[in-house]
Amino acid sequence: MPTVKWTTFSEVNPEREYFAFANVGERKSVWSYFSLLMGARNVAKQLEATKGAIGVTGRLGFLNKEIAIVGVFENEAALNEFAHSGQHANCMEKTKSMVKVMNKASWSVLGSNLPPTVEDAISRTKNK
Repeated sequence: MPTVKWTTFSEVNPEREYFAFANVGERKSVWSYFSLLMGARNVAKQLEATKGAIGVTGRLGFLNKEIAIVGVFENEAALNEFAHSGQHANCMEKTKSMVKVMNKASWSVLGSNLPPTVEDAISRTKNK
């Protein structure tokens, strides 16, 4: 299954710690793939303009119904500002009924260890 290439929005200081998060889950239906994909495009546009956004990667499976999103922000406050505003907030409201389960994890990451991998994020959500 293809992974969305890491996209960087801001310059990274290799010696600085950043706030990483992961949402990993499963959709209820294979058909929700298309709705989620359309929403993801709008959210990506919001991320490009979000102050404090460092980068994002993810995976959206079709038949296996997997969702995996990994993002890095300057700090938790920047993530919260993004998560509760604009296209992201709209998308979350519209798609929450399409998701069967969603596990979350957050951790500190040095700029020198970016980008995080989807596999690492999946592991972190299972070990919580």
